[in-house]
Order: sequence, then structure tokens, then C-alpha cells
Amino acid sequence: MKKRKLKGFVLPTLYLLITISIFVGVVMLGSAVSLESREYDYGVGAIQENTESVVGEETNVSSNIEAPIKENEATIGVHFYSKDDDETTQQNSLIYYENTYLPNTGVLYISDNNFEVETVFAGKVTDILDDEFFGKCIVVEHLSNLRTYYYGIDNILVSVGDELTNNTVLGTAKNNEIMNNKKSFLLEVYHNNELINPETFIGTQITNYE
Repeated sequence: MKKRKLKGFVLPTLYLLITISIFVGVVMLGSAVSLESREYDYGVGAIQENTESVVGEETNVSSNIEAPIKENEATIGVHFYSKDDDETTQQNSLIYYENTYLPNTGVLYISDNNFEVETVFAGKVTDILDDEFFGKCIVVEHLSNLRTYYYGIDNILVSVGDELTNNTVLGTAKNNEIMNNKKSFLLEVYHNNELINPETFIGTQITNYE
């Protein structure tokens, strides 16, 4: 059989076509990899966004100062005494003990029935004292300049050094002769080492006292 020689332009053309094919293949492969990377990045971003959202919800703690009792379990028997109040209000802010009227330094809650006493805000138990009028007193520090005192607590459930959350039950109100043997406890609030009215304190924000 007679051998045929390829024409001079055939080989360069083949080389060119092969080169073009390789180039196109590389470009297409690169595009595919880039697309996968973008999809992967998007997926990670979505996970990160969701994770941040969940963490944000878990760490969202209320800054509201709460009442120290559950609703309707007790009433205020004696209000906070202020020298700026009118005479009638001042008379309703005195505690009568051993033939003596004493200005009330906090708010005295009373009830005929047993009721639990709770922290008004998160904090640390720094002391448990004995008071001659009310019995046991639990001291809770909320900020370096803000403390609450809970006088007349029975069945104490906390200890010095305990870290407490909002509305932690401290114990139950004590039977008190001062209040005609009703169940009662006294709440005092100290801000910057000065007594403030618990009634105006409750319902405010902890950030007001920083």
C-alpha cells in the first residue's frame, strides 16, 4: 500500500485543537470548583448566622427588678418611711414595737398564710444575719453599690457565697409577733450605702444603679 504524507498544515492544526480543548477543560473545571466553594461558604455563613442567633437568645437576661413575692401572695403592711411624705403617709410607715413607733426602713409584706420570699434580681449571698426584731436576714449583693436585705426568713434555702438568679426562692416568711403573728418579712434596699424606697425600686432597670 502506498504511504500518504500528511500535509504541512495538519499537525499544527491538531496541536492547536488539542491545546484549545485542554484550556477549555481547565476553565470549566475551575468554574465548577469556584461554584462549589461559593456554595460551601454560603452554607457556613448560614450556620454561623444561626449559631449567633441562638447564643444571643440564650444570653439575653432580663434587667428588670422584680417583686420579692409572687403576685397576690402577700400585701404591703407597712410602707417605707420618708421624711418628705405627708403626715398621713408617714403614720402608715411606722412599725409599733414595745410601746414605741419606729420609722420603717423598707417595705413590710404580710399575709395570714405562708408565702415564699424571692430575690428581686440576680446576685450573690454575702451574709446571713440575726436580727432582734425579725430573725434571720439574708443579704444579697447585685452590684458593688447595690444590696438588698430580706428580714424575717424561715426555712432558708441558700448559703453565703451562693450565686443567685432572678426570682430565686430564699425561704419563707416568718411568723412575726410585731405584726400580730402574721407571716411577714421586711425588704430593705441600699444603693450607694443609702436606704431607698423598695416600692420605687421594684420595676426599674438594674442599669439605673450601675
